[in-house]
Amino acid sequence: MLSGSPLEILFDLDSAPLAHAFLALSLLIVVSVVWALLHRDPALRRYGGALTFLAIAFAAEVPVAWLNPRWKMAMTLRGLALFAFLFGLVRALVITLDVVARRRQSDFSTIFRELATLVAYGVVILVVARVELNVDVTPLLATSALVTAVVGLALQETLGNVFSGLSLQLQKPFAPGDWVRFGNYLGRVQGIGWRSTRLVTRALERLEVPNGVLARDVITNYRGNAVGDDLFVGLSYEAPPNRVKEIIQRVLHHNPGLSRSPAPQVWVVEYGDFAIKYRIRFWMIDYSEQDRVRDEIMTSLWYALRRNGIEIPFPVRTLHLKPMTADGADDGRHRELVGALRQVDFLSHLDESELATIVPNLYDVEFGRGETICREGESGDTFYVLRRGTVEIVAQSTAGEQKHVADLAPPAFFGEMSLLTGEPRSATVRAKTDARLLVVEREGFESLFQSRPTVAEAICRVLATRQTELRERREHSLTTETADSRSRTLLAAMRTIFGF
Repeated sequence: MLSGSPLEILFDLDSAPLAHAFLALSLLIVVSVVWALLHRDPALRRYGGALTFLAIAFAAEVPVAWLNPRWKMAMTLRGLALFAFLFGLVRALVITLDVVARRRQSDFSTIFRELATLVAYGVVILVVARVELNVDVTPLLATSALVTAVVGLALQETLGNVFSGLSLQLQKPFAPGDWVRFGNYLGRVQGIGWRSTRLVTRALERLEVPNGVLARDVITNYRGNAVGDDLFVGLSYEAPPNRVKEIIQRVLHHNPGLSRSPAPQVWVVEYGDFAIKYRIRFWMIDYSEQDRVRDEIMTSLWYALRRNGIEIPFPVRTLHLKPMTADGADDGRHRELVGALRQVDFLSHLDESELATIVPNLYDVEFGRGETICREGESGDTFYVLRRGTVEIVAQSTAGEQKHVADLAPPAFFGEMSLLTGEPRSATVRAKTDARLLVVEREGFESLFQSRPTVAEAICRVLATRQTELRERREHSLTTETADSRSRTLLAAMRTIFGF
């Protein structure tokens, strides 16, 4: 087995002490110059430790050339030079491997590298101590049970972190680059070391978390292309929820930081004291961009709501005082309602005073998309005039299936037969979009028919003619029941209901 200082092992210098010393000094100067040059570059400054070990080795070589090899001082210097030289080589090799690895991936776990480095240092110490210094290393490898127990207790936490780090590296609950949350901490993993795991928070704070802590804690890993997040916003009660949802969905659709699958969702979650609370659920492509994505959504949403006239209410109590309305405002509302009634074919022939009898029994309602306005087979004492939106008519077929009959748009109306004759609803009507309707109650017609029975006869003739024409058109043939006969039947039913 080779024995001697590094220069004695690499070069045949036993018989040339002057050359030995000159070579050692030359190498020391070269190492110093290289260290000075590398020190200017932060990336290469990491080699400073390896160069320092080499400088110590070559400095120890200078007196070795002039000393008797059998002297204890010469043996000690040769051992020191060999220790430092081998440590420098190991250090340089480790740093080089680390630099090469970081060119491929900026963040990675270093636990295996660090443990391998410790093992290499340990092997160097044992080999040099045995070969060069003639130290018996057997007692070091076979210590007593008492020493083993003391060392084990002293290093219990450190060894626990080492084995926890190995467990984390093998099971891979997270990888370098993942965003993880544990306890009250959130950060991006840089790598797993032999004692701790390195994380960087959003505030660029570096956390050194003991591996044992992570091994015992519950870890949330935000790895993947669809990481969910929620935002909440309170909006005015005056804004229809379906319209608000459409506006929010448009804002989410145009955000490039959101995943398209799963698709973003919006729910009404609470009717608060001063606002309707909406929950916005979306999935991000990159969790590290959470703050930026949230900012873009909330900023774009403010402008979208502003454009559509939707208020974000302040948390205040508002006292509504209803002033005495001017006659002009009442007249405008009255004319609006009379105009809506004139769009109904069986009411279009009535004069102003007759329509005015019905007006007190009118009111506006709104239905959201998908809501059922009236259901087939149910009784009804109102009919509806469509003011805004679209509704669909659905009827049950003989096979028991729901069949689409038609879509209605303003100024359509429906439900008049149930109100006037007491017949059950002949079809189900649902809002196809958000819809606003004028509701006409039976009480208004009751006052009108009792004061002017001839109006009922005129309405019956119009309804009978319309029903007869619709039936003939549907059956493509003349019906056996004439319009006059149908009119008398309707009038009899109306007299029973309204008592005139």
